[in-house]
Amino acid sequence: MKKLATVLILMLITPSIINAQPQKEEYLLTFSGYLGIGDVLTFGNYTLTVEDILTSPRTGLANTVLFKLRDNVAFNESEFSLQEGQEYQYKDVKIKLVVITFEDNPRALIRIYSKAVDVFYGDAYERSIFRYGPIKFIILEIKNETFLARYEKNGEVDYRYFGTGYYYWNELSIYVENITNKTVRLKIKAPKYAQYAIIRGAEITIEKVDFGEVEIGSPFKLSITLRNVGNKNARFISVYLYSKEQIQEEQVQTLLPTITIPQFESSLPFAAYRESPIKYLEVLAPGEEKTIVFTLISSKNLKEEVYPLYIKIEYQDEDGAKKSKEVQVGIPVEDKIRPKVIIEEFKIIPPIVQPDSNFTVRIKLRNIGNSIAKHVKVKVTSEKPEEEKQTTYPYFPSGEGTVQQEVDIFPIRKQSLLYFSEVNTTAEGELYFKIKQVQRGIYPLYVTITYEDENGVVYREETMFGVEVSAYPLLDLYIGNIWESGGKYNFEVYVVNEGKDVARGVTLDVTSKQLELFPIGQRYVGSIAGLDYDSVNFQILNKTIPKGEYVIHAKVYYKDEKGQEKTFEKDLVIRIPETLSYSERKPYEYYIGGGILLLFIIILLWRRKSVE
Repeated sequence: MKKLATVLILMLITPSIINAQPQKEEYLLTFSGYLGIGDVLTFGNYTLTVEDILTSPRTGLANTVLFKLRDNVAFNESEFSLQEGQEYQYKDVKIKLVVITFEDNPRALIRIYSKAVDVFYGDAYERSIFRYGPIKFIILEIKNETFLARYEKNGEVDYRYFGTGYYYWNELSIYVENITNKTVRLKIKAPKYAQYAIIRGAEITIEKVDFGEVEIGSPFKLSITLRNVGNKNARFISVYLYSKEQIQEEQVQTLLPTITIPQFESSLPFAAYRESPIKYLEVLAPGEEKTIVFTLISSKNLKEEVYPLYIKIEYQDEDGAKKSKEVQVGIPVEDKIRPKVIIEEFKIIPPIVQPDSNFTVRIKLRNIGNSIAKHVKVKVTSEKPEEEKQTTYPYFPSGEGTVQQEVDIFPIRKQSLLYFSEVNTTAEGELYFKIKQVQRGIYPLYVTITYEDENGVVYREETMFGVEVSAYPLLDLYIGNIWESGGKYNFEVYVVNEGKDVARGVTLDVTSKQLELFPIGQRYVGSIAGLDYDSVNFQILNKTIPKGEYVIHAKVYYKDEKGQEKTFEKDLVIRIPETLSYSERKPYEYYIGGGILLLFIIILLWRRKSVE
């Protein structure tokens, strides 16, 4: 019984003893873990990259992993592929693919083995310490033909008891030959490459998704904050918004459509409003955060429920590995009986305003709510409202830059307010402003809309638009003087620059289906300063020109202040005051006249001779 108890105790404290003859341990485990597409593992003199995970066309499941192994000593690269259970050997390492996960972004469980090297062989004692690379093996206590050991590696700690026999513990191969009261005779082996590091490459996560109150049939803002938690730049980032049809038995994920009017009735719960459902980022550095804002609109066919919105991100890392991620967000919508007045159109006339000039603001409102809006007031001012804004949606036309300083834009006739007693669907009006002599840039106009519902509850909406101010050439054409000279009519074409910036390289081309003009082709005029003009003379070669009006077509080519080529064309009317006929003398008429004159001279000479 005493011998049986001893055997049982030994079995309990040495569960992983291999009671067999010593075997040659050629390879030991260096790494075991999951790697995804683009992940890089470095160990020893090697760099292993997961280039792609391929899908079987027959099953539609990932079944093959494509690797690239670089030998950093021999400067040699080799590409190979593995399926589950297969392994690849190169020099002193073996790479084995264990399994591929079934995920949207599949990962591979990889095990890497390297040849075993001897760390120690001989007698060891209590407090003996053995080191190999990051690994530390310590004998803490020897007692009752067993000893307690401590394992340390990169902050990780493990303990266990050993008896005689073979053991595989963590990365180590340990053969305990004999144990006495104070001495342990053992052999320790470790993998040749005990240290490794995983370089995840680029990895983008969605840190935050924000949106305000979403009403049925109304626009709203959705902001998505992205963060690169990897250690390489993420490039060519695309963010897509998807939704699903709500009336189909088999729901199909669909990219959001783009709606340009503030009314949306569809089985899709959401649509992009006046912009694309796709946004792009060029690069996102490691640790960097960026926020993307979408403007969406909900369908009027919705109920008060939570509807799914799908956000998909596609990107590449610096090595060209393609990655993607998709998340689902639940968006609750509310149904409120109230008016909601928005600006459907805000138009500046002209689109680019010249300094020290007048311009018109045309505003079109639309009530996208479900009740009448009363006592609607629209106030437009160049000064920022004092009250805190509820929502601000910047809307700047393209230009050379924004100007932060306050400028003197003031209404003409001291009127900067539109008033509508009721707005059921749409309403529109115009306001007139003047801007003083200012520099080029984009200047803000603040719009405040206040209105009431049928119960007298007041609502307030605020937004901001931009007025692009820039001096630019503005050419026009006129007919100048018309005069007769040498039996032919002549006229001038005035090229007038009514703008406030110089027009460069001005060229004039005049043609007519009724008149024969000289000179023909394009005439170079040169530069015309702002509020200045130049003229070009033309001659009408027609032999007979009846009194009346004649149309000529004039076309001007020039360059603006940015060097962009512009054209302008216009039909002009020439008024001929009197019929003019021009006839050339025939050659024989000159001969007859000369003959008569010669005969007259001969007669005079003959008479003078007779008198003598």
